Amino acid sequence: MSVGSRFLDPAVLARLPNLELVARRLVDGMFVGYHKSPRFGYSVEFVDHRDYVAGDDLRTVDWKVWARKDKYYVKRFEMESQLRGTIVLDTSTSMDFGEGALTKLTYGSMLAASLAHLLIHQNDLAGLSTFDGKIRNHLAARGGRSHLRDLLHVLGQVKPGPGTDVATSCNHLAELIPPRGMVMVISDLLDDVDKVLHALRHLRHEKHDVIVFHLLDDAELDLPYQELLNLRDVETGQRLAVDANAFRGQYRERVGDFCQRIREGCIASNIDYQLIKPSQPLEEVLARFMNFRLRRAR
Repeated sequence: MSVGSRFLDPAVLARLPNLELVARRLVDGMFVGYHKSPRFGYSVEFVDHRDYVAGDDLRTVDWKVWARKDKYYVKRFEMESQLRGTIVLDTSTSMDFGEGALTKLTYGSMLAASLAHLLIHQNDLAGLSTFDGKIRNHLAARGGRSHLRDLLHVLGQVKPGPGTDVATSCNHLAELIPPRGMVMVISDLLDDVDKVLHALRHLRHEKHDVIVFHLLDDAELDLPYQELLNLRDVETGQRLAVDANAFRGQYRERVGDFCQRIREGCIASNIDYQLIKPSQPLEEVLARFMNFRLRRAR
């Protein structure tokens, strides 16, 4: 069994509602699956008729219409295609932070494993990219249990890397991943906000359905400490002594502004944004997200 299997909790999956992870818009895939494609082909969902032309397969002729109108019409059906989802996991040093039972990296790995399982379980394709200052691992989106084991193996080998570069990594992926897929970014996004948003828009420009899981620890959001703190920037190593009580109000305001800028930038670019914390039960995060996606897809 892969060491990464620890990130896939059957109890979490068992508590999820019976929902599919759906795309917000039509995808342009190659295989038969659950997501409607703008192409026409064979499927169970009838769309309309068109006039018969020489060479059409006679099996597509609607003989009932011919009996009424004495004219040949061909039935058209909406082809369905598999969703190609790529999970992008930040593995930089800042993700190795956690005041609770879980670090952000462990929680993010559990979320990535669960999303990959959901995609493959519903007969779609799942890929995985991990990054810190650059792309460290990239598995192209595929289906099947053996591929899921490969994804879990990569997650099991992940170790916190050096400083992060969200923007460069996402820009690289925008050029690497085939267009018209789903891209799910799991990161604390502790990088230049303008550059991060520009890179996310690059993914949208490539026709991807982009979702951002903005993963921050409760302590990062609230600064709950009471004593004098000697803080160290996990990315740069710089240290700063601060009085938590005196600094808390200003700190929370800045963090709130940071999250708000990311959220508003995502919404303006038609990108789904979810602020999540390791203290939240994973099944609740997944269920809320899947219900939200289902409502958006209608």
